[in-house]
Amino acid sequence: MDIRLDPQRFVGEIDGEPVALFRLRHANGMEVAVCNLGAKVLQILAPDRDGVLGDVALGYDSLAALQAGTPSMGAFIGRYAGRIAQARYTLEGSRYPLEANAGPHAIHGGPNGSRHRVFAAHQDAPDRLTLRLRFDPSTDGHPGTLDLTLSYRLTDDHALVIEHEAVAVCNASSPSPASFTPHIFFNLEGPGDPTIDGHRLQVNAAEWLTTDADNVAMGALAPLEGHPLDLRSPRRLGGSAPGEPPLVIDHAYRLNMGRPDKERLCATLSSEASGRTLQVWSTEPVLQVYTADPLGTGALPDVGKQGVVHRPRAGICLEPQQYPNAMNCPAFPLNRVAVGRPYRARTVYRFGCGEPGTQ
Repeated sequence: MDIRLDPQRFVGEIDGEPVALFRLRHANGMEVAVCNLGAKVLQILAPDRDGVLGDVALGYDSLAALQAGTPSMGAFIGRYAGRIAQARYTLEGSRYPLEANAGPHAIHGGPNGSRHRVFAAHQDAPDRLTLRLRFDPSTDGHPGTLDLTLSYRLTDDHALVIEHEAVAVCNASSPSPASFTPHIFFNLEGPGDPTIDGHRLQVNAAEWLTTDADNVAMGALAPLEGHPLDLRSPRRLGGSAPGEPPLVIDHAYRLNMGRPDKERLCATLSSEASGRTLQVWSTEPVLQVYTADPLGTGALPDVGKQGVVHRPRAGICLEPQQYPNAMNCPAFPLNRVAVGRPYRARTVYRFGCGEPGTQ
C-alpha cells in the first residue's frame, strides 16, 4: 500500500488563498509532505534499520481532516511561540493586549497565528520548499509588521532543515517580539497505535524554565540536577522500570550554550523497536519538549492518516525557540526584530538508524 499523501485531497481555498500539499523528495529516498495552511509538516518518510521507509510524523490525509484536527499538528508557529501570560505585555511604555486562546493566556501566536493562516508557497526544486507570510499588528496585536520567509529542504544525510528569516518592514512602528518554532509530532515507530513510551530521549540542557500553575514561564531558571525531568542522560519516556510512571513533559529547557550563529545538538530521540534515531540541532536557545498527553482527549475523535485516531502520547514535539513569555519576564532575553535587524534561525531534524548518532 502506498502511504504517501495525495495532493488532490488538499486542494482548496481559505480566506481567498489557495491551499495545496507539496511533496519534497530526495534522491536518498526521504520524503516530506507540507501543506501551506500553517506550513504544516504532515508526513515524513524515513528508513528504519532494515532500510524500509516509514512515516515518522503524525498528520492528516485531507484538507477537511486538517481543518478539523489539532491546530498545532505539524505547524510552523508564530509570531510568538508558547504562552504569553494574561494575553498582554508592556514594552517601552506601550501596552499590547492580545486575544486569549488558552484560558486567560495567549498561546502560539493566538487565534490568528501562523498555524491558522495560508502561506504563499513556491517549490523551486524537488527537495526544497519556500513559504512566505506577513504578520501585521491588525491581525495579531503585536507591534510592527514582519515578513517571514521559511524554507524546508532535505539533505543527503537524511535531514529536514528548517530555516527562517523574519524582516521588519520599513514602516514598522516598533521592534517586534518574535519566536518561531516547528511543531511536528514525531513517532519513530509510525503513526499507528504505538505511543512514544518505548522511545528514549536525551536533552543537552542543565536548566529548565520554571512555570506557574498554568504552565506559563515566569522568568526563572532552575537546575535539573535531581529533578524528575532531568534528561541529560537518555531516559525511556514510558518509565525505565516496571511500575514507574511515564515522563509527562510540557517544559522548556535552556540549552547548553554555543555560538548563536551555529546550530548545536539539542536532543536525541531513539526507538529500539524501529531502530530509528532523530537528532535535533538548532541555533535557538530553548527547547520545548511536549509528550502530547492531552492529544485526542477532546469531545470529538482526532482522526489522522489512514483512519488512525490520535490518542494521548501518540507523538512527541521537540520545538527549538526563543524564551517563552520573555516580554513579561525581565530576567529573560527578549528577541525583537527591527528594521535592519532580522531574526534568522535554523533547525535540523536528522534521522538515522541503529544506535543514536549513527546514520
